[in-house]
Amino acid sequence: MAPHRIIKTIRWMLLYAGLAQAQSLITGQVTDADTKAPLPGVNIQVLATLRGGITNVDGNFRITDVPPGAYTIRFSMIGYHSLTVSQVNVTAAPFPPLKVALRATAIEMDPMVVSAGKTKQSLDQTPVSLSVVTSMEIKQRNPTNIIEALETAPGVHFIGNQINIRGSTGYTFGAGNKVLLLLDGVPVYASDTGEFNWDMLPPLDIEQIEVLKGAGSTLWGASALGGVVNVLTKDPSQQARVLYSFSAGKYDKPYYDEWRWTDPNRLHFTREDVSYSRRYRHLGLRVSAGRLMTTGYTELGDAKKYNLTGKFDYQFAGGIKWTGYTAYSHISRGFFVQWKGPNDPYEVDPANLKNHAAVHQLNTYTKLLIPLSSRFSMNLRASVVRTLMGNQFGEGSGFNPAFGQGAEAQADWIPQEGHIVTGGVQFQHDAGSTKYFGEHKGFFIGPYLQDEWKIRENLRMTTGFRYDRYQLVGGVKEDLFSPRWGVNWQPWSTTSLRASVGSGFRAATIVERFLELAIMNFKIVANPQLKAESSWAYDLGFRQYLNENWNVDVSLFDNEYWELIEAHMDLIRGQVQFRNIPRARIRGIEATTNWSYGLTVKNWAVRPGLQASLTVMDHMDLEWREPLTYRPKQIAALKASLKIQKFSAQVDYRYASRIEAVKIYPINRRVPMKFIDLRFTYDFGFLSLKAGISNLNNYNYAPMESNLMPMRTYTVGVQGEL
Repeated sequence: MAPHRIIKTIRWMLLYAGLAQAQSLITGQVTDADTKAPLPGVNIQVLATLRGGITNVDGNFRITDVPPGAYTIRFSMIGYHSLTVSQVNVTAAPFPPLKVALRATAIEMDPMVVSAGKTKQSLDQTPVSLSVVTSMEIKQRNPTNIIEALETAPGVHFIGNQINIRGSTGYTFGAGNKVLLLLDGVPVYASDTGEFNWDMLPPLDIEQIEVLKGAGSTLWGASALGGVVNVLTKDPSQQARVLYSFSAGKYDKPYYDEWRWTDPNRLHFTREDVSYSRRYRHLGLRVSAGRLMTTGYTELGDAKKYNLTGKFDYQFAGGIKWTGYTAYSHISRGFFVQWKGPNDPYEVDPANLKNHAAVHQLNTYTKLLIPLSSRFSMNLRASVVRTLMGNQFGEGSGFNPAFGQGAEAQADWIPQEGHIVTGGVQFQHDAGSTKYFGEHKGFFIGPYLQDEWKIRENLRMTTGFRYDRYQLVGGVKEDLFSPRWGVNWQPWSTTSLRASVGSGFRAATIVERFLELAIMNFKIVANPQLKAESSWAYDLGFRQYLNENWNVDVSLFDNEYWELIEAHMDLIRGQVQFRNIPRARIRGIEATTNWSYGLTVKNWAVRPGLQASLTVMDHMDLEWREPLTYRPKQIAALKASLKIQKFSAQVDYRYASRIEAVKIYPINRRVPMKFIDLRFTYDFGFLSLKAGISNLNNYNYAPMESNLMPMRTYTVGVQGEL
């Protein structure tokens, strides 16, 4: 049976059940308030329904199947202030198109997000702490991967390639992240190691990145112990569009002359990306390719990285939408474990010069959105992540592909005015096998349910619950419960108060349980009896607008952990083993501010901006009453920008306090992180010319033992659109 016939049959059933009503049409146009030019790509949401739309190349929009009534409609677009239009009376008879004008902004004040509740909502109305990195910010930073796009986000800190949201993960040698990484809401971790591939897609593909802080397992499932990072990719554009980016960089000489290990002039990198997007009536497509070539700044720092991605969608009759996405990533690189010595920090021991790693990763998903009425819709998803590692640590590969297979069915329902119910069931199956940990499989299945209740126009309460059964085939079985409660109150139009309590869990990965491997001077020992780790996150915060261009956000948080999985080092025996810490706690305060202003000076458009954040934490292993390892107690970021006509400049300052506790060399001297980055852009027609200096002060910082961050680095680049 054809899809449109299926939808028609279901609608007749809903009509009989009283869920479907007479339908009407909303049309209109959105323009730029200053230039009067039409704005394509504006997101439109009809509040209190599941209906919405997007403007076409002429700024026009058309939203069908809206029951008659009075509605509030929200218009949002990155780079513009959001606008809400109230009391739009929709009738069965045609009514005049809406005319809406949006004003530009340099800093996103109140973006639309999906990570807080799995449905679109305003950031000001969420009950949880959440930060957003927009495509505008990513373009300004001109990053080579997702890490560089995230490193100034409030509350985010990286130890090597492992992300910490408010100190959640520490450093576990690449295994067992306590943050869940999503791509368009789909988990994309390696199924055997739990590692993230931060090079999985070109930065050109990213629409925005949402960072949910605190436990998020109620809606997102396993691994959302300390937070969620949701990378949202761009949809196909209305007209044919080619984006391209080229960057080249050169590493400066080391701080001390005696640290030179090669000619500094040969240390460089290049990155090229290109993307094509177009919509052909009902079919949309977006394909991208990227390449990064680098010598690195250390021995074994060389790498070749390739990306190929494709996103496709098709609009069927009745509003049914199919979306498919595929990304392939190939990485071949040296593997720098630790330096040769403190006097040779950029070199490795000659015995380790054969340490190279190759990773092939394919992740793909398919989604089907079925809007059965303005108050009920279904979302179906299936996904696969295939990861193959090889030639690591100078030995034969010994690896077989690791497969992660997932599926999810989600329903969104508005049973009556003021309630949005989200429910579904998620399934995940992970399998991996190597000569280092044998062959193992595990799976979990988890139903979930959440209700967002708009008690009054300015008061919302969210209640949710999830149950997961985790089964390691031939091994442990674990039952995991993840309730959630939150409230958002806006007593005044400029003030938003929030409070939330939620829980998270993460079962140990296959690598954490079973890996047996000798590397360098250490032997990694298996621990099949590892228990799943769990957490409770308490968050109390407020967001205050001092004026329409300036807001302040403050949050108090307390994250309580049980059976926290950390790497245990036995320096006498030279052994590493993952073990449970029975009780741990991370609590603190986080403050952020965003300010942007536009003015005209002698007919020149001038737009300064400021974003600043400070996170202060106290973390503790409550069993031994000592600090948790690889976690600073303060992290801060400051971004000051100035745009004058076609020229813009930005200075970033990143700070992290001295790490108090490490695993391998606890008596070695450690220092805080202090990085200053400069970035310049000049828009020249359809081109943007870029230049930057990272680590301007050529600061020497090692986030984990025997691993220095890059020295001062110079970059130039060009981005453009055809």
